[in-house]
Amino acid sequence: MNRWMRLVAAVVAMIMIGNLQYAWTLFVQPMMSATHWKLSEVQWGFTIFIAVMTWTMPLSGWLIDRMGPRVFMTLAGVLCGVGWAGLGRAHTLPAFYGLYAVAGLGNAFVYCCSTALGLKWFPDKRGIASGLIAAGYGSGAAFFNPVFSWLIGSVGYRTTFLGSGVVLGFLILCAGQFLKYPPMGFIAAPPLA
Repeated sequence: MNRWMRLVAAVVAMIMIGNLQYAWTLFVQPMMSATHWKLSEVQWGFTIFIAVMTWTMPLSGWLIDRMGPRVFMTLAGVLCGVGWAGLGRAHTLPAFYGLYAVAGLGNAFVYCCSTALGLKWFPDKRGIASGLIAAGYGSGAAFFNPVFSWLIGSVGYRTTFLGSGVVLGFLILCAGQFLKYPPMGFIAAPPLA
């Protein structure tokens, strides 16, 4: 398999995790209406998500090197899927906070793994690889926010969390099966003249 396919898989995973952060605002009002939680209580969930995602990045880098990207991304897909899907079934604030923290951990794992993989396979095109990976993260919202908005209005926020969590977890897990670090001493072939 060529390195571009591995990059595409990493970008697909990044598209999926962008939803965990950028689609969040679509769920806040319906969640508050259904649970009668205050805005400040609901927003603590997002704060916890961001904190876990940010503070576990160093752990992610350490674990990727020990587990390898395929196993690591598989674990990340499970964490993202369970955390995000579970938010639709959270009926208490502690459960809600815990599930969004799990999603944040999965998000950090996907972000670190995708970035590390892209840079290792593209030592000759680091800017393009890292740019495409970063663009994937933001693109998730552009692609899926209209879908989430429609689903929340049609089937409710709980079912939207559940369904989208299963789908994004599965797609991250599938993308992970294409990931592998290049062999030691890998040097990209020079461009054809």
